[in-house]
Amino acid sequence: MIKKEHYTKNGRHPEDAIFEEKTYINKVQKHLDEVFERLCKDLNLTDAGRDWLFEYVFNEGDTMSFEEYVEARDAGYDLLVNTD
Repeated sequence: MIKKEHYTKNGRHPEDAIFEEKTYINKVQKHLDEVFERLCKDLNLTDAGRDWLFEYVFNEGDTMSFEEYVEARDAGYDLLVNTD
């Protein structure tokens, strides 16, 4: 059972706080998905290219460019783009 001492520091009921923040996080995630899809289409990436870009954007630090990232892994940028 949720008691008064479980409320957030600014007095919100935990369920209210969780619901509000979950709603916000879902909106942000949807926006991120839309931006990523738009970028993939704009770059004309293959399925493999989408996978590489996803790993680069969401899992790689900011230490190198995307081209450097794929070349360091012996992929080559031209293998990731549709040329037809």
